[in-house]
Amino acid sequence: MTLFIAVHKWKPEEEITVMKEVVALFTAGKPPEGVELCAIYGTGAQGAYCVWNAPCKEDLEKLFEQYAPILKKGTEFVPVVQSYPPTMEAILGLYQNIIKMASK
Repeated sequence: MTLFIAVHKWKPEEEITVMKEVVALFTAGKPPEGVELCAIYGTGAQGAYCVWNAPCKEDLEKLFEQYAPILKKGTEFVPVVQSYPPTMEAILGLYQNIIKMASK
């Protein structure tokens, strides 16, 4: 499972449309297998950051294309690794970097 941060931005004139799409997105039923919303952080100025778990970026893109196409136009899905609290993925990445540095 990959962790993604969705960076959302929209124009002021799209505010009501985006809110309608968000309602549709969260009331449409179950998301695709393995897709889970973890957190939402609003900027208060036509923007938000959302944290998602998903098998792949394409699964998120399909979900937004289906229920929130206007919001999707101003969205970038960025794969990230949680470093605090540390996850196994973060620890392994750290170890791999240490091994590379020690090998030089």
